[in-house]
Amino acid sequence: MPEIPITGMTLILGIDKFMSECRALTNVIGNSVATVVVANWEKQLDKKQLQYSLNHPNEIERKLEV
Repeated sequence: MPEIPITGMTLILGIDKFMSECRALTNVIGNSVATVVVANWEKQLDKKQLQYSLNHPNEIERKLEV
């Protein structure tokens, strides 16, 4: 079995950790957009509530803490 250089493995693992975080962020954004699109398509999207939630994130967060 060939020997793998430690420096190369360290570089690959460091890049993979960063890429993993990017993949997770992309997945969350994609799921959020898809949820809004499907809700709008199904005529179930409350646009006033969505606009309020986007404009007042701190108030929504306080309501969720209770």
